[in-house]
Amino acid sequence: MENLNFVNLIQAAITATSILGGALLWLTKSKEYRGVAVLLFLISFGSCINILEESGLTRDIYLISPIFIMLFGPATYLAIKLLVNKSLSKQHFWHLAPVIPVLFITSQVTIVIGIGTLWRLSYALLTVLLLLKYKKVMDEQRSDSDDFSLTWLVWILALTAVFNLIDLARLNMQHAISYDLNVLGQGVNNVIWLIVTMVIIVKLLTIKKIPQDASKTNTAADNAVNKNTKTDDYSSLYSELDSLITSNKWYLRPRLTLNNLSDLTGLQTRDISRAINVVTNKSFNEYINNYRVEFVCKRLIANKNKSLTDIAADAGFSSKASFNKVFKQVSGVTPSEYKAQNLL
Repeated sequence: MENLNFVNLIQAAITATSILGGALLWLTKSKEYRGVAVLLFLISFGSCINILEESGLTRDIYLISPIFIMLFGPATYLAIKLLVNKSLSKQHFWHLAPVIPVLFITSQVTIVIGIGTLWRLSYALLTVLLLLKYKKVMDEQRSDSDDFSLTWLVWILALTAVFNLIDLARLNMQHAISYDLNVLGQGVNNVIWLIVTMVIIVKLLTIKKIPQDASKTNTAADNAVNKNTKTDDYSSLYSELDSLITSNKWYLRPRLTLNNLSDLTGLQTRDISRAINVVTNKSFNEYINNYRVEFVCKRLIANKNKSLTDIAADAGFSSKASFNKVFKQVSGVTPSEYKAQNLL
């Protein structure tokens, strides 16, 4: 049995964290979170295998650890797809099929690591595209889409992709670098995975519910603007819609959705979305939040003693983070900067 090092302690922490996080997601959240829970259990299993192999207990029996490089990409993609689409078909599990033949060549570590890294990066790209599509759909459906867009997950995938490439270089240069430097690189990579795992668990546990991907009901394609559509075709509908929204101040309603607006106006969601898209060249989210920011700016001047948090809540913003982000996007400055500039 070989002596373990500090990397194995980090791997043990990843194992414990993943098991705990997976159990919490499985037991406390709805079924669509179970894909992420399974992914976390898979990460914990992979870390355990790494510890066993590096200790020498199982390495002589059969080398398994390289397979996880190949497996994590499609497993992550399927977990996120279940999270945003609420279901997976049997055909989706064919994404895991290419992993099976690789099980028989794990002794060719360099080849498996090279193929696995490219495979993982490809699936990271597919997952990012899936999340960006989901965000676009949410922007067309909800005024609070920033709270559910999972943009933070896109950044995590991008960050881990970069470190995967760096680690691939380390793995292929093991013969040319010292043992200590190799272990240090392995340790840094495992620390990144530990941090990423904790962030994902905490973030998902704090989100109350991921909204249904609108492609199941009002698809992005249905709401997309026909390239041949002219502004005049929707100008009268938009004028009527905009008048109702502003006169009734419906934009102040927290978590206003396209379906809510359809119920209030009696108009079809598709017509509302297209009218806003064509005439304003904005998504539903941008359109509603522009009115909210305008309301905040007026209220700040009229009520100098009222806090930004209270005014943001009055305007319909569901979270401080969302308010700050939207306000800066619309006005070009933060709420605090705007208040300082206009209330001197």
